[in-house]
Amino acid sequence: ISRFEALGEEFKFKENVEALFNPFRADYLEKEVAHLRQHCQTIIAQATNLDEKQREDLDDKSLFGRRKKGAKGSRALKRWVLECLDAPAVAGSPPSPIHSAHGSGSPKNNSAFQKRRAILGGGGESSVVSRVLNHLSAGLERSDRLAEDVPLCCNRLASEAWAFLIESYIKVALQLADQVLPDDDSRDEPDTRFFFRATGAVNRIIRKMSRHYRIKILPRLESDPNMKSRALVANKEALASLEKRLLGGIRLCLNAVVKYAERLLTKQQRPADFKPKDEMVCFECTDACHMVSGFIAVQAEAAVESLEGRNLDAYLAELGRQFHALVLSHLRKFSVSPLGAMVVAQDVKRFQDVVSAFHIEEVSRLFSVLRDMSTLLLLPVEQLGMVVQQRLSSVPKDELHDFLRSRADYAKQRIQILSLLNI
Repeated sequence: ISRFEALGEEFKFKENVEALFNPFRADYLEKEVAHLRQHCQTIIAQATNLDEKQREDLDDKSLFGRRKKGAKGSRALKRWVLECLDAPAVAGSPPSPIHSAHGSGSPKNNSAFQKRRAILGGGGESSVVSRVLNHLSAGLERSDRLAEDVPLCCNRLASEAWAFLIESYIKVALQLADQVLPDDDSRDEPDTRFFFRATGAVNRIIRKMSRHYRIKILPRLESDPNMKSRALVANKEALASLEKRLLGGIRLCLNAVVKYAERLLTKQQRPADFKPKDEMVCFECTDACHMVSGFIAVQAEAAVESLEGRNLDAYLAELGRQFHALVLSHLRKFSVSPLGAMVVAQDVKRFQDVVSAFHIEEVSRLFSVLRDMSTLLLLPVEQLGMVVQQRLSSVPKDELHDFLRSRADYAKQRIQILSLLNI
């Protein structure tokens, strides 16, 4: 360059060299976008497309037609979704249904899934998201040197990559996951762990995308504040649509858990449980309590394994509130003798111990009040007023009255109870 510059300004070496590349630079952006789009399509197709053998393993009636609840296809579909989203294995989780059904070392039945795991890379830099973002980063570096409008080019490339990851990758996996969400009123124990794991995997993907955007994209948009503002709004809307989709699935899981707990209580609780004739029974929880408390504990554990932050707190809080309402409504259906009141107290304490692991202050308070209310079924009528005044003053009197109707002696003591409650 220095030799040509010595020939004089009239040679205009720089301008002549630039002129050679101007035809390419004129449509550089479209070429760069097409290049990125081709790579994204290839990467995501490898993760989501199914060949004939994979369709057979997944049972195409579950994937592409009517839903077959409880079929092998539903179990295989869950595994496919989790592997597609690169969800990490849960420590202590049961073996895969495919392995359980066909043996842990059967290559014939697991080859398709092993092939998919090899394509997806098993996480890290070879995962679908990392590969797409790596191609995006390479495009950004080229645009720094070749693009006439760097902010415009970077924003366009980022928008293309995000659209592929959200619309063609995450939402496709979630659409298939919707097929195996638990029913609202299923007779079988709902499998919420699957969707919680899918939700956790999506949240990890979103964090990786957001971090990449914050580090790689935003600095390149600083020179155009208006474009930066519009880009941030568009990203926020895209993530909000994903969050809405996830919350809808979580809500279905919550409804299924509460409905199944209600079914267990209704089926397992016997009227004689709260009118025992043997005093030794009074110091044990009922069978219904054992089953329901164990079920709720397992469901809470599944949520804690995969959900996090506000999603986890909101789920456990709503589960605790609905479970409290369920237990309170359930106890009102029975007539409780003085000995039975001791059984009620044992059941309520067991439920309280389970929800204490939620670490949600509101839920702990609700069950603490319910435990105090259970003492109203045991104490003589003359002492009810003192307990209500000291420990249950915050509970509406109508609610206390409805609960006291469960006392076996309510018909005889009704007037005195109403008087003590000032109703």
